[in-house]
Amino acid sequence: MLSETAQRIFELKYAQKRNNRDLETWEQAAVRVADYVAQAEILEGEKLQFIANATKAIMEMSFIPGGRVLANAGTGIPNLMNCFVLPIEDSRLSIYQTLLEAAEIFAWGGGVGYNFSHLREIGAKVKTTGGEASGPVSFMDLFDTTGEVISQASRRGAQMGILDVSHPDILEFIKFKSILNRKNQRIYSEFQEALQGISISCPDVLRKILADNQLTHFNISVAVADKFMEAYLNGENWELISPRDGKVVYTIPAEVIMNEIAASAWENGDPGIFFIDTANNNSLAPYLGRIEATNPCGEVPLLSYEPCCLGSINLSQFVEDNYIDFEYLEHIVKFAVRFLDNVQEINKAPFDKINEQARHTRRLGLGVMGFADVLAEMGIQYDSSDAVTLVKVFGQFIQKTAWQASMDLARERGPFPGFEYDKINWSIIDNLELDRMEFRNIAVTSIAPTGTIALLAGVNSGIEPFFSSEYIRHMTEGVGHNPKKSFVQKIEWDDVKTSHDIHWSDHVIMQSEWQKYTDNAVSKTINMPNDAKIDDILDAITLAWNRKCKGITVYRDKSRNFQILNTS
Repeated sequence: MLSETAQRIFELKYAQKRNNRDLETWEQAAVRVADYVAQAEILEGEKLQFIANATKAIMEMSFIPGGRVLANAGTGIPNLMNCFVLPIEDSRLSIYQTLLEAAEIFAWGGGVGYNFSHLREIGAKVKTTGGEASGPVSFMDLFDTTGEVISQASRRGAQMGILDVSHPDILEFIKFKSILNRKNQRIYSEFQEALQGISISCPDVLRKILADNQLTHFNISVAVADKFMEAYLNGENWELISPRDGKVVYTIPAEVIMNEIAASAWENGDPGIFFIDTANNNSLAPYLGRIEATNPCGEVPLLSYEPCCLGSINLSQFVEDNYIDFEYLEHIVKFAVRFLDNVQEINKAPFDKINEQARHTRRLGLGVMGFADVLAEMGIQYDSSDAVTLVKVFGQFIQKTAWQASMDLARERGPFPGFEYDKINWSIIDNLELDRMEFRNIAVTSIAPTGTIALLAGVNSGIEPFFSSEYIRHMTEGVGHNPKKSFVQKIEWDDVKTSHDIHWSDHVIMQSEWQKYTDNAVSKTINMPNDAKIDDILDAITLAWNRKCKGITVYRDKSRNFQILNTS
């Protein structure tokens, strides 16, 4: 039975009309999804068993697939993937081809990540026209507008923009959500002129509002290499290199770049950091190409044209009276891997290149939600050593079970087509003490934010702590963050440490502990109180790198005029 809040979310985002009239129930939606995903099963008996398992797991919310599966399965919309990564090369043809592909993905309900680092810097010569390049940030504005326009027909066109720390335009990129662009600066100046002679004055508020509404549909991250972090920590200079000809444009202290990253993150939460070398060093199949970008929330580093195939296990369903039901958890993990592999099999994205790459690697992203609920039920504080121990208990069991399930599928259906035994990075498999056998998927685990599906299940999102003992969550759509609805969630447990009771270092430690047992990446916000310092952010970035996180997102409370979660 869905709560009142969950029912509203379900009707708003996922429920389908039956006979063009009444909205389906949650139970009917579970049957719809199970029946559709069962298409991948060949034998009739296995198909019926799969439908029974899927219906039960989704109905009772032990496992909930990603939002596009819930929304699109069995509706005639063949795309079941949440997000994709598209490449952008240094030509108008490539830029606008990617924009076209992104627009089509938005229309199908997906989000997109890109790395803009191949685009030449502002002022670089364009031989074909004799003009000068406008730089990658100017094109990001174009992609942002497209996400706004197209998303009006479906969901918000979420995007991730990444720029390499060695790009000559990196400082402009870092500051883009803090300093007004030309259009907004013009609006701001005209407003100031209009206020002349009037006693009312609020230019600082207007400046902040305008800045917060730049790249509304984008998260942005700086791709940071290990060599840059070493240069920063050693007080060395850093070379900014033109992607056009590979020449050094100028040299700048690494500390200057890092300080700008931290200052902008302190100002409004962007940019985040993508530790690009850490992500690639932990790839199981590095021979298939270098990973340059992630999906919009950062939990799945992806090769070009790869989609993310997501679903999450509700940990609270496996704990009662401090007892963990490992037998049932094993069943659900194995079922979930099969479910997501079936989604990979039947999914049809709008472009053949995506479908081919998806089948070539068969990347999965099985994650968790409700970790904070489990800690509270077991009387464990989020920032305690017992919590870290519980991460190992859950994380290692789920990862090992998921890989075993992928190996079982490989025996039944064959390994992913890109599998080459002698080239695989076997470190993850060896660390789990599994035999080196063929596996069906290039990766199996990932920890997503689980925003709305966690709300459907009535648990806290992902691996986040409770935000507050009582908080208001705004559900938004469209540019400007206009609140559509809000509700208050009350936590039933006393003496539970909430997000701002927990030191930022313990947030980072929790993310890094889960990363040890996660093949892709972990989406987590490193929450800081409003009075946090820029130095805190610098230290958090360094700690995350040292502890082998694949990325970090820091958010200082009230650093934006609008935020999704607010204490009531």
